[in-house]
Amino acid sequence: TCSMPGGAFYAFPRLQDGIDDNAFVMQLMEETGIVCVPGSGFGQAPGTAHLRFVVLPPEAVIDQAMSRLSDFMRRQ
Repeated sequence: TCSMPGGAFYAFPRLQDGIDDNAFVMQLMEETGIVCVPGSGFGQAPGTAHLRFVVLPPEAVIDQAMSRLSDFMRRQ
Protein backbone atom coordinates (compact mmCIF):
# COMPACT_ATOMS: atom_id res chain seq x y z
CA THR A 1 0.00 0.00 0.00
CA CYS A 2 1.08 3.58 -0.49
CA SER A 3 -0.51 6.85 0.51
CA MET A 4 -0.36 9.76 -1.90
CA PRO A 5 2.47 12.15 -0.91
CA GLY A 6 0.92 15.28 0.55
CA GLY A 7 3.20 17.86 -1.01
CA ALA A 8 6.41 15.93 -0.35
CA PHE A 9 8.64 14.49 -3.03
CA TYR A 10 8.80 11.04 -1.43
CA ALA A 11 6.61 7.97 -1.72
CA PHE A 12 6.47 5.71 1.33
CA PRO A 13 4.95 2.35 0.32
CA ARG A 14 4.37 -0.32 2.94
CA LEU A 15 5.68 -3.84 2.46
CA GLN A 16 3.88 -6.97 3.60
CA ASP A 17 4.19 -7.75 7.30
CA GLY A 18 7.22 -9.81 8.20
CA ILE A 19 9.48 -8.44 5.46
CA ASP A 20 12.78 -6.91 6.60
CA ASP A 21 12.93 -3.55 4.82
CA ASN A 22 16.74 -3.36 5.03
CA ALA A 23 17.22 -6.76 3.39
CA PHE A 24 14.51 -5.95 0.81
CA VAL A 25 16.25 -2.71 -0.21
CA MET A 26 19.61 -4.44 -0.65
CA GLN A 27 18.12 -7.25 -2.75
CA LEU A 28 16.11 -4.77 -4.82
CA MET A 29 19.22 -2.71 -5.56
CA GLU A 30 21.35 -5.75 -6.41
CA GLU A 31 18.77 -7.31 -8.74
CA THR A 32 17.22 -4.25 -10.40
CA GLY A 33 19.48 -1.24 -9.90
CA ILE A 34 16.62 0.60 -8.13
CA VAL A 35 17.88 2.64 -5.21
CA CYS A 36 15.54 3.46 -2.33
CA VAL A 37 15.88 3.80 1.43
CA PRO A 38 14.56 1.43 4.08
CA GLY A 39 11.70 3.07 5.91
CA SER A 40 12.95 1.91 9.32
CA GLY A 41 14.31 5.32 10.24
CA PHE A 42 11.27 7.37 9.27
CA GLY A 43 8.78 6.82 12.08
CA GLN A 44 6.87 3.84 10.76
CA ALA A 45 4.61 1.93 13.12
CA PRO A 46 6.37 -0.89 15.01
CA GLY A 47 6.16 -4.22 13.19
CA THR A 48 5.69 -2.68 9.75
CA ALA A 49 8.16 -2.22 6.93
CA HIS A 50 8.26 0.57 4.37
CA LEU A 51 10.40 1.86 1.52
CA ARG A 52 11.14 5.50 0.83
CA PHE A 53 11.37 6.51 -2.82
CA VAL A 54 12.24 9.95 -4.16
CA VAL A 55 9.72 10.87 -6.85
CA LEU A 56 11.65 13.78 -8.42
CA PRO A 57 13.18 12.01 -11.44
CA PRO A 58 11.53 12.49 -14.84
CA GLU A 59 8.33 10.50 -15.29
CA ALA A 60 9.97 8.15 -17.82
CA VAL A 61 12.64 7.19 -15.25
CA ILE A 62 10.00 6.56 -12.58
CA ASP A 63 7.95 4.48 -15.03
CA GLN A 64 10.99 2.33 -15.82
CA ALA A 65 11.81 1.88 -12.13
CA MET A 66 8.22 0.91 -11.31
CA SER A 67 8.23 -1.61 -14.15
CA ARG A 68 11.41 -3.16 -12.74
CA LEU A 69 9.90 -3.10 -9.25
CA SER A 70 6.78 -4.85 -10.51
CA ASP A 71 8.85 -7.59 -12.16
CA PHE A 72 10.92 -7.95 -8.98
CA MET A 73 7.80 -8.27 -6.80
CA ARG A 74 6.35 -10.98 -9.05
CA ARG A 75 9.51 -13.05 -8.47
CA GLN A 76 9.27 -12.77 -4.67
